[in-house]
Amino acid sequence: MSIGGLESFLEKKIEGFFNRKLSSVLEPSEVIKQLEREILRRKRRGQRGNVVPNSYFVEMAQEDYQRLCARRFLDEIYIRVEKVVINNDCFMDGKLEITINSNDSLTVGNCEVKGLFADDSYQDEQPQEVECNTIVLNKGDFNPPLNLPVEYKLVSLLAVNGPDIDSYLEFGEKNIYIGRRINNDFILTDTNASRVHAYISYERHRHVLHDAESLNGTYVNGKAVVSPQLLRPGDEISIGDTVLLYEVI
Repeated sequence: MSIGGLESFLEKKIEGFFNRKLSSVLEPSEVIKQLEREILRRKRRGQRGNVVPNSYFVEMAQEDYQRLCARRFLDEIYIRVEKVVINNDCFMDGKLEITINSNDSLTVGNCEVKGLFADDSYQDEQPQEVECNTIVLNKGDFNPPLNLPVEYKLVSLLAVNGPDIDSYLEFGEKNIYIGRRINNDFILTDTNASRVHAYISYERHRHVLHDAESLNGTYVNGKAVVSPQLLRPGDEISIGDTVLLYEVI
């Protein structure tokens, strides 16, 4: 076992020990922490560059499952996974799927998380793709992933300079159009902005900025956008006299 692997192993065991001692039930924060750890573990392995799994299986004791498996909790962990991908400069191919199920072999207060790519296997059983990109396992112990809402608020744009300073927009997975046109998602009054100046698409679970053939151009951190530009937290988008700050919320 490598040093990094040993550290990860000890971290899990020590943390699990204290969780059992200090808490009798599984807290949502612990499930989220385990999901984050699994994403970063798969990224560190680097077998597919910065691409991380899109399918996650969470197992917990029946008592914890009955208490936690509600829409609000599912929304929370879905959003957190998406934010981890952005914050750690990762990519994810395919639809994000999260399956939660009870496991009688686990004690109350503990959970296990496994992340898979579409062509991975789980406990020697191969997933099969069916309609609507839903993953169904041959292993009967898992339920199909629950249908999650289409739109989540993941990131924001804040005008930090220009005539529309303090204008603010939160958004997630849909395309966002920016400019002076009244039906844009982010409307500018800046006279040096085009009617549709730029737009942001959502690709591989990341936000990508496109210049919409604007008259005065679009810039990210002072550099002209001549081709689709991947956005990272803290990037400043310049449109005319306006500067928009892109951040994960």
